[in-house]
Amino acid sequence: MNISQVTTSFKVGEFTINTAGNKARLRIVWEDLGNDVLKDNSGRVYLLVVNGVIKKIGGSVSKGGIKSTMSFYESGNCGRPSIRSFGINQLIFEELCLGNKVEVYMIQSEMVVAPVTGLFGQSDMNISAFKEMEEQCVSDYVSQTGSHPDWNYQEAGRPWEDYIQEQHCVMMGRK
Repeated sequence: MNISQVTTSFKVGEFTINTAGNKARLRIVWEDLGNDVLKDNSGRVYLLVVNGVIKKIGGSVSKGGIKSTMSFYESGNCGRPSIRSFGINQLIFEELCLGNKVEVYMIQSEMVVAPVTGLFGQSDMNISAFKEMEEQCVSDYVSQTGSHPDWNYQEAGRPWEDYIQEQHCVMMGRK
């Protein structure tokens, strides 16, 4: 599915190969949207797009906004990343090495006040229904294309390619 078919998202940045001296091999050049958008703590769905084609749909409500969410992919080749962070970092890196454009789009979840039950009662709190929004986006994608986005491995029930699993094991010191 092409990003041009999506009517609810906006571009927030573009991945590049990191030429700075640190270990992270990717970085994002952010759109000039201001930190009120890029660091907004509202829930969000993000779309990773290669040459206009949606490759991954994900969601997050992490503190620090979309910048924090994407930091896991930027540095997915450092430290002890999950297989997902490492794998997506690898796939983005491969696309950039081929000269392809890898962009990040976002759909923000509206904050609403709702009762939230704790251990001893309820409190009205601001919440974002990002998980439901992510599920709806994936469902919309599947209904239009007949399959999950290429990089939505978990949702599609597909294992990571052997070479990515092997590289991840080596990185984690298991091989």
